Amino acid sequence: MKNLGKYFKGDKTIWLIILLLALFSLLVVYSSTAAIISRSSNASPFYFFAKQLMFFGVGFIILYVTHRVPYQLFLAVAKIGFFVSLALLILTFLIGNSYNQASRTLGFFQPSELAKVMLIVYVAKLLTVKQDIITDLKKGYRPILWPILATCFFIFLSNFSTAAILGTTCCIMMFIGRVKIKHLLGTIGVLLLLLVIGVGVAKGVNTYADYKVLKGEKIEGALKSAMKIINKTRFETIYSRLEAKVGNNKKTDSGNEELGQSDYSRLAIASGGLLMGKGPGNSTMRYILPEAFSDFVFAIIVEEWGVLISCFLVLAYLIILFRVGVMVRKSTHFFPALLAIGISVQITMQALVNMCVATGIAPVTGQNLPLISQGGSSIIATCIMFGMLLSVSRSLKTEDAEGEAENKPDELTSPDKPDKTNAVATKNSNTEQETSKQIAINTLANL
Repeated sequence: MKNLGKYFKGDKTIWLIILLLALFSLLVVYSSTAAIISRSSNASPFYFFAKQLMFFGVGFIILYVTHRVPYQLFLAVAKIGFFVSLALLILTFLIGNSYNQASRTLGFFQPSELAKVMLIVYVAKLLTVKQDIITDLKKGYRPILWPILATCFFIFLSNFSTAAILGTTCCIMMFIGRVKIKHLLGTIGVLLLLLVIGVGVAKGVNTYADYKVLKGEKIEGALKSAMKIINKTRFETIYSRLEAKVGNNKKTDSGNEELGQSDYSRLAIASGGLLMGKGPGNSTMRYILPEAFSDFVFAIIVEEWGVLISCFLVLAYLIILFRVGVMVRKSTHFFPALLAIGISVQITMQALVNMCVATGIAPVTGQNLPLISQGGSSIIATCIMFGMLLSVSRSLKTEDAEGEAENKPDELTSPDKPDKTNAVATKNSNTEQETSKQIAINTLANL
């Protein structure tokens, strides 16, 4: 164990949770993908297991390399990384592959996953550099707001829930970063108003188009152009999912009740039991439930492993958040603290949203369970974030060790006579502690 400690630095609890989640993911993905395997006569039962194992292999290499990098390097590449990720989002919107009526991927790569990481790093940098003018609307707040709006807008065009979670994470970072609350509330209010207007307009345009089709009229001109624009956004999808969530009657044309994804998910959870569930590999709802290996993987976990094991899974994500809280309290610098907060909030919030969707608390979204659901881009992006988190933890432990060495009493100093040099040093250290944050900000700004 001591030899492993030389190579794997940072918070040991987070390392353990990452390893346990990865191992558990392999079991869950192997079981939840059985429905896909059963529909293909040529597919190997270990195909998705091997694919997930390969993603974890690549992801853990990236995680290990990232956690050995000083967090100052993340700050140095934050700006160029942000603009590269934003360019990829725009490119995906223009020529990306469509999935669920939205452009989400470039080949096998999902740029929104990279954009989440780079935006969090860039916002942490901007909040750090602009601490002395953070309360100024034009010079402090707006330069931080525009990158968030640009990234979330292009993600919103293909995935509303991802944009909402990322935007919420950035708002929490800005709140902790001492942005004025009235600036934040004003921005949130305007965005919610625009969202309501957009959903209303989208529903109105599509309803009018359906009305014209029923009358036998052609859809052309401004109406056709408006429908093309609306189909490029997620406004209609947001309305339909909210309607499905709050609506009491869901009927098919034949008059029978129609079971949706959320209904099958709750059936899977209800059939799981309190303690052991049906047992690994014995799920029945995996053959019915869409995206059983991704968006609704938590329902399969409860069905096969029971509520008790599922509660431990929830606890694992909360422990990560708690460990980051402990980490931040030890930090004397702004950037690593904000970076750790942003990453932990993003991962935990995404996990909780996935679980809320599976249990029927929230409307259906497209969020997977971090380090559990099947998917290469998500695993690699999550590994990058965990690598950054462990890099911050490693740096803090190094700083603590150096601080203890500096504060170690000199054995040659007589106990009867106080050392004047040490007294002066103590006084200076108190002054330095007061100004360390400003020194850090100036240093980071020069990078």
